[in-house]
Amino acid sequence: AHHGFQPVVEALARNQKDVATGKPYDVQYKSKEIQRALFGLFGGFKRGDMDDPKVISDTISTLCPDDGRKHVIIEDSSFPSRHADDRRTYRVKRQVEWAYLSIQEIAESETALNHPFNLSRFYETYSPYADIKFVVLHRPYLETIASHTEWDEGIEGHSNVIRGFMLLLRRFLDSNILDDRTGRKVWTLICIERIVSKTYEFDNDKVKQARKRLISHLARFLAWPRTDCPHCFDTWKDSTKDYNEVLGGETVAVLKEHMQQLEGIWPPVGNNAAWQQCSV
Repeated sequence: AHHGFQPVVEALARNQKDVATGKPYDVQYKSKEIQRALFGLFGGFKRGDMDDPKVISDTISTLCPDDGRKHVIIEDSSFPSRHADDRRTYRVKRQVEWAYLSIQEIAESETALNHPFNLSRFYETYSPYADIKFVVLHRPYLETIASHTEWDEGIEGHSNVIRGFMLLLRRFLDSNILDDRTGRKVWTLICIERIVSKTYEFDNDKVKQARKRLISHLARFLAWPRTDCPHCFDTWKDSTKDYNEVLGGETVAVLKEHMQQLEGIWPPVGNNAAWQQCSV
């Protein structure tokens, strides 16, 4: 869902203009510079850790030059990311052993805490130089597992890893609700189920209203001036995958037991608005 939602965020960003200068925002997606710094890709692992002062200086000066424009950098890599045998030079790769650990052991392991990068270190290190915001996407659990049934040694292992990272992410989110410098919210929750057509029995008017409400909320959260975006969902496509067909009844029953362990862990509570209350 994150790859489908990224164009929505990017379109909203490209729809913005600085109210003081009238200049459009400079928008970058999948910047090699940020991926060098955070993940160690493109030779970044040779330059030092992401909190190395020179890495910080080089990254910020390249991404956000002092040219009178506002700069938006969008990164949407997954937690966790890629396969364990991915040939790219991540500083810490996905680990096969996670499939056999408890979700608590995963969430507390050094490898998981630093994969694909350490969220706490990133936020603490870079927030003095940039306004960092996290858009937390929640997709229904069974649909999530059905998307990559072959990962992490199979379906149950994949479910184990995903739940471990849900716990890891929840702990980070609970520790970073408001920015100490600005007093504004650090993250917001987006329920994918609240923007898909089947939720509204394919009533186009209701779907449009739901998506318009989400865009307005997202713009306000990001402190962007334009809260309308007629073309933000132009490339969006609802998933047509049926998790029952992909997983089978017996596996679904096992995964529903896994879901019970997520009570009180995931999804996090975005706010009290009804449209931000996600089901597991």
